[in-house]
This record gives sequence, C-alpha cells and structure tokens, in this order.
Amino acid sequence: MKTTKLLILTIVISLNTVFAQENTDSPHLANDKAPELATFDINKLSYSFEQSLPDLSNAFLDLSPADRADGITVGNLTFNGNKRASIMQLSREIEEGKHGKYDGMLISHQGKLVFESYYRKGRINLPHFQASVTKAYISLAIGRAIQLGYLTMKDLNKPITHLLKDIKLKKPAKGAENITLHHLLSMRSGIRVSADDLESIIANGYGSNPTQEFLKHSAAISFETQTFKYQGIDPRITWQVLDSVVPGSAEDFMKNEVLAKIGVNVYGWKKDVEGSNMTSRDMLKLGALVMNKGKWNDEQIISAEYLARATSNVTKPTEDWIPDNFSYGYFWYQTEMSVKGKSYKTKFAWGGGGQYIVTVEELDLIVVITGHDGEDKIMAQISETIIPAFANDEFPLLKGPYLGQKPPGLTPKAFAPGIVNTEDWGDAGGFSPDMNEFYVTRWRHNGKRERKSVTFKKIDNRWHEIAVPDEAPNPYFSPDGKTLYFGKRYKERTKDGWSEMKSLGPSFEEIPIMGLTASRKGTLVFDEFTRDGNGILRYSRLVDGNREAPKVLGKEINTGKWNAHPFIAPDESYIMWDGERESGYGDSDIYISFRQKDGSWGKAINLGDKINTEAEEGGPKVTPDGKYLFFNRMVTPTIGDASPQSDLFWVDAQIIENLRSKQ
Repeated sequence: MKTTKLLILTIVISLNTVFAQENTDSPHLANDKAPELATFDINKLSYSFEQSLPDLSNAFLDLSPADRADGITVGNLTFNGNKRASIMQLSREIEEGKHGKYDGMLISHQGKLVFESYYRKGRINLPHFQASVTKAYISLAIGRAIQLGYLTMKDLNKPITHLLKDIKLKKPAKGAENITLHHLLSMRSGIRVSADDLESIIANGYGSNPTQEFLKHSAAISFETQTFKYQGIDPRITWQVLDSVVPGSAEDFMKNEVLAKIGVNVYGWKKDVEGSNMTSRDMLKLGALVMNKGKWNDEQIISAEYLARATSNVTKPTEDWIPDNFSYGYFWYQTEMSVKGKSYKTKFAWGGGGQYIVTVEELDLIVVITGHDGEDKIMAQISETIIPAFANDEFPLLKGPYLGQKPPGLTPKAFAPGIVNTEDWGDAGGFSPDMNEFYVTRWRHNGKRERKSVTFKKIDNRWHEIAVPDEAPNPYFSPDGKTLYFGKRYKERTKDGWSEMKSLGPSFEEIPIMGLTASRKGTLVFDEFTRDGNGILRYSRLVDGNREAPKVLGKEINTGKWNAHPFIAPDESYIMWDGERESGYGDSDIYISFRQKDGSWGKAINLGDKINTEAEEGGPKVTPDGKYLFFNRMVTPTIGDASPQSDLFWVDAQIIENLRSKQ
C-alpha cells in the first residue's frame, strides 16, 4: 500500500495507569511491589502458619502483571469496559469478604497472566496451603510416570498388588487383589477402615507401609464397596505405588520430573501426602500444563492420553457436600457452567478452604484461587462473574487451518473479521512456511501512527493470539522458513530460536525498503519508500553463494506510480505487486508478470475486477501451500464516520493460474 496508508499498531496501554486515573482514592490500586513475606521456613509451612499471618492492610491487584522471569507469559486485562468492570467488582467484593475469606485470585487468558490479586494472607512469594489440590498433583505425577515409561496405560487396570514392587502385604483384606490404580485414582478403592482404626493409623504416622495398614484394617473389598468414597486412603496408596515404580523416591520424582520441569522450585511437600504448598503463580503453571494437554514449552511432560482420561468424567461423586453437577476423574473434577444458554466445560483441582485451579479450554482461561474459607463458596463467582466476562470476549475459539476460517472461492472475502481485521488497519498478513503461525502488522491512526506486530500461533490445532516484539513492519519468511526478513535486515533460524538481526549488506543500506520477498533460490525482490510516488522494484540474486548488488527490474514492472509490495513466487514463475497505471480500475491495483520461456518478464497483467476496485488494493502474498492469495484493500467502515481503513482479503489462488493460461 502507499506509504501514506500504512497499517498501524494497536495502542499498548498501561491499564494500571488508566485505572489509577479513574480511581485515585481506591484501595485497589496496585502498589509498586506485590506483597511478599520477607522470610519463612519452607519446612514449617502449614495452614495454621498462614492463619497466623497479619492481613494485608490493602488488597493488591494488577491488571498488567509484572514479568518475574518465572516462565509465565504476562499480558493485560483487555481494555474492555464490561469485562474489566466485572472483574474489578468481584475483586472489591473479595476484599470486603462478601464471598468468604480468600487470599489470592489469578486469571490467565490466551496463555497470558492478565490479572493478579492478593488479599488477607496472600503473598506473591509464599507457597499457599493446597489441601486436596495436592491429590491433583499426584495424578499429574502418575501421568509423568506413564510418559517416561515407568507405568503404562494398561497398568491402570492392573491390581496394585502387582505394582507394589518389593512390598509384601501381610493378611490384607479379602478382595484386595481387585483394587487397581484406576480405582484408587477415582476414589473407588473399596477400602473401608473404621474411624477408630483410621485414627490409630494416623496417630502412628501411617507406619512404614501405609498400604499394609489400610488393607489390614479394611473390611472385605467387593464390587459393592468399590463405589465413590472421598478419603485420604486412596491418594496415599497411589503415592506408594508411584514410589514403588519410579527410580528413587516418589518425592524426588515429583520434584525433578514434574515440578522442576515447569519451573516450580519453591514449594512445600509433606511426606504423608496430607497436603502441599504452592504459590499462586506456580498453581497457574500446573493449570497451564493441563490446558496444554500435558505440554510445557513444546515438551510433552504428562502423557496426553492419560491426562485426557484423568480430567474426564470417570465417576459420579456421591458425597453430600459435592455439588450434583460435579463429576470426578483421576483426582480432578469436571463440571459445566452455563452462560446465556451456552455451556462451558471446566476441569479443575479443588482443595478445602477454597483452593482452586480451574481450566476452561474453550475460552483458553485459567483461574487460580487460594483461601481459608470454611464455607468454600467462591466457585459460584467463577461461574457467575469470571466465565461470563471472558465468554463475551472478542477473541473466539479458532481451530483448524487458516485460523479456522472457511476458505473463499474466486470472489475475495475479508479474512477473519473481528480477529485479524479489527478497528485497526491490518497489513502484511502472512503464514509461516509450516502454516502454524500467522503474523500481521497492525496500525492505528489517533493523531500519530502506532504499530504493533501480532502473531497467531496454532498449538494443538487451536489458534492463540500473541503480541510479539515489534522490531520492524512487514516481516517475511523465506520459503524454507530458515530466514525471516525485515526489509534490509534479516534473522536466521538457529537451534535456540533466531539469530541477532543482520544486514543484507552495504549495497542495500541506502534503499528505504518497505516490502521484501524471497524465492527458493534466494532471489530477493523488494520495493522502496518514496514520498513522490515513483518507487521502483529491484531484485538481487544469489550468485555462487554471494549476494549480488540490487538491480532495477524492467519497464514491464516499473511503469506508472507507487510500484511497491512485491511477491515473487517460490519457483520464480511470476512476480506480483501493486501500483497505479492509467489502465487500472482507480487507485492502486495489483498486477502480475509471468516469467517467459527466455527468462524475461512478461507484460504486466491487471488481476481484474474481482480483485481490483476503485479503492486501493495492494500487498499481494500467496500462502506457503500455494492455495490462497492474500491482499489488502482500503474499505470504508460501515459504522460511524471513520476514514477508510485497510483490511486483509483472501481469494482462491486459482485466479493466478487462470491468468497464466491467458498470457
């Protein structure tokens, strides 16, 4: 597009600053520093220790959480009045104690921590008592053992007497051989120990062999008894099975193979598995591990097959205190929450006193809550306030290729309205060679031009929007994906990511390049920024491995005005670009020139009235799979008095072949 019509970056706003301006007398303002506990003994963390802490004088919250270099990606709570208002109102109510005694609430959306708050006993660095959320962590450890091959999915249905290696059971209850790991993980072992016997076992510290103690004192185990019963016996035996099958101890395995893998290093863990202590941020990491189907930084930590079963509806809880709409998997709960008639499936870990890790896959949402609330009633607010706030968010669930959009035919249509095409101008949109990333440069006119680079990344067949460092506009991948060009500069892919920015060479430095494209042979075709509209296109080949000085393309291409934003086919069979000519349809049009048999470039061909209109079209680019042509068009918004803006369109690339046959 013309340089006067470039697309612009979305404004990056400090939401803390905005909120501070609106609420200068509010106790909810984020302090300069999140509340921390100066010193504590990790070995003495307990529920009672937390209860002894003084309450915070003011609640702390952050709508733009700080990057603490802890492996958590941070972002902003989107500047959306309704969403922000509802979360802030809930925060006020939590501080006032309206919903019980709670210490922290964190919200992650689309893979980024966007809201962080602490109340009463909450401290950002203090591992909080987890109660029965610990059981969910044990379940993840079983999934890790399966991923590493110490257990298999088939082992879940084997008698635990076969898995407890080197552990002899003396006089176990009748039917003990019918207990499987599957039964233990779903609270259906069938073990029934009297209150007096259980009290005695606990008083003796469970002994050196808890499984022996439980099975020795249990009533007979049968099909009738193997129904749901929420008890500490089943997770303790599960822990002993894990201890039996992994190298070293179960505690070391949890430390090194689960927690350390996701950067959890400061935590409490009791040897009797009565409870653990985790910071709210580390709880968020464990939620992200579930949300990402057991992956962390592209490494499969937990068996995906196991995790799918662990977080599914395995059985129906029968305890009176468990809501009727809750189901149970392997120490993980599930339920559905309805917003305006639509149900959202949630998977969550739950511990007494109000400890929660709640995941909502369809909304890419994770909520972490900690507390010391006897009535434990905060779950209602997740359903009534938090999920509705994000269910109405502007970014929908996107699955499948092409950001989940229905492909066009030979008539162009806007690409991903409301997602890629927003109220900002959207430009330079393109897919990475593997089709798993889509990048776009956005611009906004608000008295000054501002630019933002955004990437949509496909993870497990689902697209996520990610803000990326804005190094330069109009990035372009080489066809092999090994080089990323930014005009006269570029980066090369390394084993650890991307190299530092490099220069194409001295002969390029004086050319103000806007758009650059590359063929498989390494031929570069690029434009230049000019204020008089007489820009020209140039090319540079690789000759014997060396980059030649730029050369001007012929008059077939460099005729008329505003020649810019070229695209060279990977096989160099054609070049497309935009420019103004007397034979055009109005403003800038898109043209194509095909390579001739003698190696020269053929006459410029207008792409026709399906592509070009009286408005301005430009920035042509074909997807790496060769199926679709993307381009920009200036459009007039249908609402308000806004000026025309640039939107991204796509069309079936067959239109190029139709023109090739007519040349």
